[in-house]
Amino acid sequence: MVTTPPSPPLSRVPPGFGAHYAAVVIVEGQVFVKESRAPNGQVYTFYRLRLPDGSFLRLPRAHRGRPMAGLVGAHIRGTFWPRTNGQGLLEKSLRLGRIGAPKGDGKGHPLMAAQGRVAFVDREEGRFGLEVRPNPGGRLKEPFTLTLWAPLSLLEGLPPVGSGVYVEGEARLKTRRLVAKKVEPARLWDDPS
Repeated sequence: MVTTPPSPPLSRVPPGFGAHYAAVVIVEGQVFVKESRAPNGQVYTFYRLRLPDGSFLRLPRAHRGRPMAGLVGAHIRGTFWPRTNGQGLLEKSLRLGRIGAPKGDGKGHPLMAAQGRVAFVDREEGRFGLEVRPNPGGRLKEPFTLTLWAPLSLLEGLPPVGSGVYVEGEARLKTRRLVAKKVEPARLWDDPS
């Protein structure tokens, strides 16, 4: 196991994902409404999740049949499915996976947990790739690679490319980076027996 001190308490991150591939960003914040008026006078309503650091994430108009309007003003815990772009930065719109009651004080960085295979290691840029593949019976149809930023000490301790790992860290939404703080070897469902 490789860790980099100091690590924030990660007790709000779900335990390992078993032998499944997965990637989540977990945030706590308050639901609010933003309205915008078009030149023709039409008013458009957008829902956002405001985080303690002043950043926000977009929310859908409804989630699992439940209108977001009913949650305006509520403090919630949102689990999002992250993707990174070619520059290694989080996409601006993260897909909402689930909503629940807050579990922490909501004052720390949004948390990230992921499990997959080491796809590449770029020590000069301070990052590595984590390939997330579809699970049997899962919703994901195509594999994708997340770019995770990490200190050199963590990068030097990574297992070889192709190895399964479980990663915990922070989602720094203002800089749009997923930052790894802890990496452990992980067995995945498609490992050879």
